[in-house]
Amino acid sequence: MVIASALLLRNRRTLKLASFAPDETLRSVQLYGVRPDQLEQAVRMLVSEQGVHHVDLNFGCPVRKITARGGGSALPLRPQLFARLVAAAVRGAEGAVPVSVKLRVGLTPELETHIQAGRIAEAEGAAALTLHARTADQLYSSPVSWHAVRELVESVRIPVIGNGDVYEAADAVRLMEETGCAGVMVGRAALGRPWVFGEVAAALMHRGNGSGAGDALGIAAAAAVVATVPTPPPPPALGVVVATALRHLEAEVAWYRDYDPEERDTILRFRKFVSLYLYGFRTAAELKARLMAAQSLEQWRAAVYDASLYDADEPFPADAARHPRLKGGGEPVRQRMGLPDGWLDERRGGGAAAEARLTDDACEG
Repeated sequence: MVIASALLLRNRRTLKLASFAPDETLRSVQLYGVRPDQLEQAVRMLVSEQGVHHVDLNFGCPVRKITARGGGSALPLRPQLFARLVAAAVRGAEGAVPVSVKLRVGLTPELETHIQAGRIAEAEGAAALTLHARTADQLYSSPVSWHAVRELVESVRIPVIGNGDVYEAADAVRLMEETGCAGVMVGRAALGRPWVFGEVAAALMHRGNGSGAGDALGIAAAAAVVATVPTPPPPPALGVVVATALRHLEAEVAWYRDYDPEERDTILRFRKFVSLYLYGFRTAAELKARLMAAQSLEQWRAAVYDASLYDADEPFPADAARHPRLKGGGEPVRQRMGLPDGWLDERRGGGAAAEARLTDDACEG
């Protein structure tokens, strides 16, 4: 995800984030911005200079300091501004690439916006919608509201992609069958488990066209369909997981070589993935300690290739697939949200001063 204003300023790190390897045949960028003129210019730049095939607009940020200033998930609460933002991005694409929009259900249960925002985005030329089926005040905690995905599917004509608590292949199939959505987005579940995409893709290919999006299947029928999904191959043993993590780090180091030639910052940044790859493995404690202390790629390789540090044949932990990664888990939360003065009174001119002061600070979706 890149920030429109930083991209236009040609910030070095942002340009790196928005760039692609020569062999990448599908180039997609998620973009966040709060000013229509900047979004239009940024999309035009991504298409003409980076050769992107798809731009996704992020309106799903739940961070309170962002939404309290009107950004992120609070932007759809000003439908006129939201419409201008989507329209500007579509203009910038000039019909060359599709523009999709990612949303949350709303800011809070009392301020749901997904239906109105979805219809506005469709009217302004968006090619598809992605709905993270939570409100912003939930952050990433339970419960996920898949029924909101079905509501959106039934309210628009463009494709809707469902997002939220897709941990395993069966979850993806069930989400599609219960909601009629056209596809699924896998987020946190892929952290430390990159093979999950292959598992989900295989299950959805097996699902085929026999029970396509839009079928009026109830939960019981959906469960019957899920039961037909072939059992995926067993998840990798520890040795394969460790080799995958090393391959991941080697790719990170190579990609950021011109930005971080000493590779130390890349190694340190990668530490957050170590626990995600090794979660639940009983024999990996010493290996984890070595990897967390490593300062270079060579130290990483030395630890990975030291067979005395872990049991390469240890099977994947049974509970690891559904373990929340980085965010979520624990007791459900409802963070207290705030909005700028008059933010909900757009038609009467309320919140205009706050809108003029909006900044597209780093946001997550």
